[in-house]
Amino acid sequence: MLAELAVFRETVLDRARLRAGDVVVDVGAGTGLLTIAAAERVGQEGEVLAVDVSVDALEELRRIATAANVFYLLGNAEVLPLPDESVDVVVTRSVLIYVLDKSAAAREFFRVLRHGGRVSIFEPINRRNTRLSQVVDFGPLHDQVARWESRLYEDPEDPMLNFDEGDVERVFLEAGFSDVNWELRLGEGEMSAEVQLTAVGAPGRLSLLEAWAESFSPELVERLAAAVRARGTIERGWPQLYLDASKP
Repeated sequence: MLAELAVFRETVLDRARLRAGDVVVDVGAGTGLLTIAAAERVGQEGEVLAVDVSVDALEELRRIATAANVFYLLGNAEVLPLPDESVDVVVTRSVLIYVLDKSAAAREFFRVLRHGGRVSIFEPINRRNTRLSQVVDFGPLHDQVARWESRLYEDPEDPMLNFDEGDVERVFLEAGFSDVNWELRLGEGEMSAEVQLTAVGAPGRLSLLEAWAESFSPELVERLAAAVRARGTIERGWPQLYLDASKP
């Protein structure tokens, strides 16, 4: 996992083409995966503005970050606490998956960037994940699980699932960006059956068992869980989008 996070970090920052003296805003900074490395790249003459909705995350980042050129701001992708044309670079990692109105976020990135500024983002394209029904033998329950997955993955109100790489490219073009470049990489991972059933993928999300419990009877949930456990190790693919663009 640490090696994978390092790839995310280095790829986003490389595509941002950071230079010494740049003012960078890390939107959804969390505990600083991009912030700390960006501060090193822009040097003492540059600045990194860490923006997040969580006070706790920013406090943790303040605890571990020692660079004097890092600053901390409460805000979100749709309403950045920054003046117009005040930064050179916007970077994010796994932020749009929490934003229902992705067009609003792209417009906000455009607003705060100076002319010639760059944006570089990473987003998992969860809509294209390998579905569980493709790797687990649910027997006579397969079609029922597949229909449930289709409803889940096609929910237009779920910001984690309601977009693909084409949608992200479109909202950045509509916001006014030029030189929009993107790359879709296939990530692969495996986890134990129990982790697959009980893990919570993101704050506020349900585990698989909890989600099934909202749609199926307890007896059916037990049968589905038994099929997953019989599989042992679950291997799935999850496409990853890297996108960068410029403000003319």
